[in-house]
Amino acid sequence: MAQTGIIKIAVLGAESTGKSVLCEALAAHYQTVWVPEYAREYFNDSDIYNYTLGDLEKIAVKQLQLEKAAAKKAKRFLFCDTTLITLKIWAQLEFNIVPKIIEEGLKKADYDFYLLTNNDVNWQPDGQRQNKFSREMIFEMNLKEIKNTPTPYAIVSGIDNQRLKDVITIIDLKLTHR
Repeated sequence: MAQTGIIKIAVLGAESTGKSVLCEALAAHYQTVWVPEYAREYFNDSDIYNYTLGDLEKIAVKQLQLEKAAAKKAKRFLFCDTTLITLKIWAQLEFNIVPKIIEEGLKKADYDFYLLTNNDVNWQPDGQRQNKFSREMIFEMNLKEIKNTPTPYAIVSGIDNQRLKDVITIIDLKLTHR
């Protein structure tokens, strides 16, 4: 359990796999808060097609600040849409290097559980989704990163209400006894 006494659950996966929708629904179900992916807000005002390592570092710092602030408002659970794992993967794929601030942030990560979204949700285009890399490759990269941590995880499959029901069952079975 995170230092705050809140159970922090991170939701990871390739783009357009329903992470934000899932976080929002879980927060509503458990009557708590969730942390949106800051990169989406950041790229409303910045060029997503020409970002730099410096942009990824700014996003990492702000994502962690948002998580810390949300933990103070959370009730029992905090759902985090994306983590520094995503930024690490972006940096590896785009620049073949991972900024120190992201590596250090990952070493200090205090998630209690990871949910990895499978790619069975249809890809939906929007102004920020580039779909430059295979979603299966991104899924595998996320899985590898998660497996390199001591944190337990579950792979989330299914769509719509069935996915939500399945995840609630996982959380209730694995985490509510804490």
